[in-house]
This record gives sequence, structure tokens and C-alpha cells, in this order.
Amino acid sequence: MSQTHEENTKSVERIVQRTVIFGILVALALVAGYYLAIALIPTPKIGVIYLDTQVAGPTVEAMSQEINYARKARDIKAVVLMVNSPGGGASSGHDIYYQMRKLRAEKPIVASVDVMAASAAYQIAVGATEIYAKPASFIGNIGVIVGLPAPETLSEQFITTGPFKATAFSSTGIVQKLDLLYANFRDSVVAERKAAPNPLKLDPDAVATGELWVGLEAKEHGLIDELGSKLDAIDRAAELAGLNHYEVVNVRDEYLSSLEGTPQYPTAMKVYEELDNQPEIDLSAQSSDWPSFYQMYIPLE
Repeated sequence: MSQTHEENTKSVERIVQRTVIFGILVALALVAGYYLAIALIPTPKIGVIYLDTQVAGPTVEAMSQEINYARKARDIKAVVLMVNSPGGGASSGHDIYYQMRKLRAEKPIVASVDVMAASAAYQIAVGATEIYAKPASFIGNIGVIVGLPAPETLSEQFITTGPFKATAFSSTGIVQKLDLLYANFRDSVVAERKAAPNPLKLDPDAVATGELWVGLEAKEHGLIDELGSKLDAIDRAAELAGLNHYEVVNVRDEYLSSLEGTPQYPTAMKVYEELDNQPEIDLSAQSSDWPSFYQMYIPLE
């Protein structure tokens, strides 16, 4: 009888020991799994891209690199576009705008206007999922500028096969092309903002007068979605991406860090050097050169 009791007691002790050991092993596995997950699954990031120069060739090169990196980086779940720019070349603005739309199709983008998003810079901003701005930010200036071509003159050194080979446009023809680009800019803004969370409340003709609105007016007219700071834009980007815990990073820094030690690094750095050294656009000097189209805010003197 006592032997049976002793055997039962030992059996219970073995079961308890096995249960404790099993529990310890499960706890260790969970802890190890947690730290392994941290190591293998990176912390979600919100990437910040800065548009803080005029929109020109170097801007396109730099932003193209950053947008492409942000689109492909698995740990970047959302993007905040910080805008402070008077705009610039129409073609450059179109390039970045279409890249923004491609990024937006995969990850949420919140544009945050600091001082100004004018002309081509505003067209780029409407490629974001939502736009935030400060009450005193300047928004809009939707329109196009072009210098008229020089008149064709007879030359004893050169001959041409057509009346506009040397000038590209007639004065009348360039106005017609100006109207086409003007309508394209206006219509892209109208289409994007009518589908926005705070829909456009102005008719198309009122949108494209070239006027600048302050953030308070822009919110009322539906040119932006919310009034707020950079931190508000970051919070909104996190919300759109479904993130509770995340890290905020500069996309340029992340991109360059990913290239360190590779042959591509010097090439990437050269792009940013060109961006820092690009000259200011002087439209008064364009009249004698090949005509160029600009979506740019030019303050009256």
C-alpha cells in the first residue's frame, strides 16, 4: 500500500517536473522567437522626402532616386513629402508628378507644405494621397510661363528646310502650345483634388488663375486636405499605413547608406552636388534662347 503511494507520488513529481521543464522551454522559445523576429523583421519606417529647391533637372534626378528607393524598400511603409518650392520647369514637374502617382499606388504619401507649394511644386504635391499645410503656407499659382521665340532671320551662314526649324515655334503656335500645357496642369489638379478627402470646391476656371492662396483659404477651397504641421502629416501617414510603432527616417540618408561601398555611391553623390549647385532660373534670360515652359511662381517686384 505504502509502495503504491510512493510510486504515485514519484509519478506526480515527474509529471510536475516535465511540465515545468516544458513551460521553461516554451518561454525560452517565445523569447528567442521575439528577438529573432526583431532581427529578421525590420521596424516599420516612415520615409521623409524633401522638395526644397526649384524644380529642375537635378531635382528630378535626386527625387527619382529617392522615390524609387522608397517604393522598393520593404521597411518603408509610408512617405511624407516635405514641400517648400516655387516650382520650376514644366517637364521636370511632370516627371516627378507621375513618379509620385506610381509610389502612391503602392504606399500612402502625405504631402506637408512648409512655406510654399507653388506651380510645379503644387502639381507634384497633388500626386500625394493627402496634402497638409500650415495656415500661412502659400498654395497654388497654377499656370504656365513661356518666353516667346526669337523671330526667324535670314542668315548668310545657315539655311533651314522649314520656316520654324531655327525657332521651333511661331509666336502664334507657342501660345497654342502654352494653352495645351495650361489646360493639362489645370485638369490634372482638378481631377486629383475632386477625388481627395477634402474635395475641390472651385470650378476649373477659378483654379487656374495663377493665384496663390494661404493655407486657410486652400483648405476652404479644397486645394489641401488638412491644416497641420509636419508631425501631423507623419501621424496621418502612419494612420494610413496602419502603423502604431514606427521609425521616421530621411529617405536620402537611407538611400545613400544603402549604396556605401558600392560603385553607385559616387554617382549618387554627384547628383546631390549638382542639386546643391544648380543656378536659379532667370526667365528674363530665356527670351533669346530656345523657348522653355515653366510652372513657376515669380513674385512681383
